[in-house]
Amino acid sequence: MANLASILTDPNYVNANEATKQAIFDKFSAQDPNFTKANPATQDAIRQKFGVLTAAAPAAPAAPELPESLRPRTAASEGMPGARQELSTGQRVYQAARPFVAPLLEAGGAIGGGLLGGGAGLLGGGPVGAAAGTVGGAGLGYGIAKEGIELADVAMGMKAPRQGAAQVVEPVRNVLEGATFEAGGRVAGPLIAQGVGKLADLRQIPKNKAADIARNALGPDLPEVLNALKAGQGKGMSAAQAAADINSPTFQALIDRATARDPRFLSALEKSQGDVSLNALSKLAGGKTAADVRATTEGAKEAARSITSPMRESALTRANLGKEVARLEGLSADLGEQAAAKVQEVRRLMELGDIANASARLNLIKRDLPVGLTKYTYSGELAEKAFGDWANKAAEASLDLGQGARFADQAAGALRSVGIKPLEGEPLVRSLKTVANNPEFAGNDVLLGAMRNVSDDIAKWTSSGGVIDARALDAIRKNSVNAAIQQLRPGMDATSQRNLAAGVLSRVKPVIDDAIEAAGGAGYRDYLKQHAQMSQKIAEKQLTGEALRLFKTDKNAFVRLVQNESPEAVEKILGPGKYNIAVELAENTLAPLENEAAKVIRNANIKSQVEGGQVALKELLLQNMSKFRLPSYLSAVAATTNKALNILETKIGTKTMATLTEALKTPEGAAQLLESLPAAERNRVLRIMADPAKWGAPTRAVVTGTTAAGVNMLAPERFVENEFVR
Repeated sequence: MANLASILTDPNYVNANEATKQAIFDKFSAQDPNFTKANPATQDAIRQKFGVLTAAAPAAPAAPELPESLRPRTAASEGMPGARQELSTGQRVYQAARPFVAPLLEAGGAIGGGLLGGGAGLLGGGPVGAAAGTVGGAGLGYGIAKEGIELADVAMGMKAPRQGAAQVVEPVRNVLEGATFEAGGRVAGPLIAQGVGKLADLRQIPKNKAADIARNALGPDLPEVLNALKAGQGKGMSAAQAAADINSPTFQALIDRATARDPRFLSALEKSQGDVSLNALSKLAGGKTAADVRATTEGAKEAARSITSPMRESALTRANLGKEVARLEGLSADLGEQAAAKVQEVRRLMELGDIANASARLNLIKRDLPVGLTKYTYSGELAEKAFGDWANKAAEASLDLGQGARFADQAAGALRSVGIKPLEGEPLVRSLKTVANNPEFAGNDVLLGAMRNVSDDIAKWTSSGGVIDARALDAIRKNSVNAAIQQLRPGMDATSQRNLAAGVLSRVKPVIDDAIEAAGGAGYRDYLKQHAQMSQKIAEKQLTGEALRLFKTDKNAFVRLVQNESPEAVEKILGPGKYNIAVELAENTLAPLENEAAKVIRNANIKSQVEGGQVALKELLLQNMSKFRLPSYLSAVAATTNKALNILETKIGTKTMATLTEALKTPEGAAQLLESLPAAERNRVLRIMADPAKWGAPTRAVVTGTTAAGVNMLAPERFVENEFVR
């Protein structure tokens, strides 16, 4: 966890303006026990060391000023007291122009004084006198310029007149400060040549200015946003999108304003990201257009039918073999009865033959003829036929019929042995009545009415032999309950009717499914399971098609669908009881939907932050775009690089915004901009000049005593002993 010791050496703190520095200090000091547990005096000393306002003496609102990293460190701050709300037009003009004019006057005074002092010193003391004269002249010129600015501030009502000893001390300090800058620039030059070279590289000013604006827009959010920008690199997102999860409205508004200068970039980004999202959703839905999605769905249905229809037909055909069992068993019974009848016929013929033979014998006896002549009589001939051909034929028929009956019975038995039996309607009706008679369904007119409807349909399609066709029963399973619901609840919407039917079918389906399986329709439940699974996949495809449609037409509705805020819409597509999209959809289907919904939410968050950050951004940009914040200590650089101010004045506006526009397009560019150290070398120069221990002996001989104090707002010994600024 970051503490005060770490932020004091962090460029993001060192280079921040006073308001931002105060915010960062307040954030991390509250987490550091070395501060929170200290007494008030120690806390004030720590605040002074970190260059922030003390708790006992909060500063009044200050005039627009330079970033902390670019301000000269002096022993006493020169804030402008008093409220600024009621400034006159002249005061506002002066306040806006002062940051431009003050550095020029200070630099001009130092340069002019140095030239005059150097010439006078050369006449009086040669090269040594020239050097001393230059130092003294520069200090005097710088002091005169500072005093002129002081008088102007007082005259415009921007600062109260000096009081007491300050009337004498401050002018002297300004002269010594100017001499210090001149001496430091001459003596420490060899030590800081590289740093001065970087200060002179004025081509970086627009980038530095842009970086300062971006950092000021972030304030204490800078470390967190930097991490987010780095994490978002290479993922096809913009800088605004990478930082969207962090609540930083001013920064988001800055990005929006800067990137709006390049509408081609925004258009290309929107198209590119839109294409990625559409492709991801189209892959799930099976097409980019509604027609494509429908064609894909129809194709999936056809594929499902091609797989499940043979399974269904096989199971129902096998179940219908029970009708053959019933036929064979009926045939066996019929043939058995016929065979028995033939046996009885043989018996009757034998009885008739005996009667005819007896009659013939009796007639012969009455006629006193020999009984041996019986076969020659009519009755005798009948008896012979009855005993012979007629009885034999009946006996043979009886044998044939009996054999047929046994064959039919054996065939039926063979079918039964493999699980084939007649699908009888009456037992089904009894089972359904048992369900309907359950006390828990008392008064449930929908269920009872549906049960009656199903029972009537079963009875209607049951043959005289008591067997119902398996295909008819399968159709009753699909249609009868729905028809009953429509009759019983004609005004109910389709979704509610379907949900109601699902509840009834949960009671009806098991009875029918068991009956078909028990009749020999093995594989019927497997067919139902496979059909349900494939139907679920098709429904998922339809749901992703609906998600694609909403993504195109109503992104808020799309987000609600994915976030489980539209259960009715989900249930309408997936079926009764299936309303939880997080439960019903497979992970590889749900994850892309959630990813796209997160993008929509992210962009909405950006829009909200942009709207909320407009006022703060306006103030930030007006300050940075209309005022050139250059600290007075750069007068030393102006002494060696005369082109500096001219280049800065001509480049600050357009190029700074161009830099922001380009950098804030991508996470990579934004991170590089925020991590750039526009004042790094300036701080290095400042540290060298502020720490006498780092100076060479000649420098310490020239710069002594209070002159060192003019460089740093802290006491010299405190500055040297502070490990955070070494």
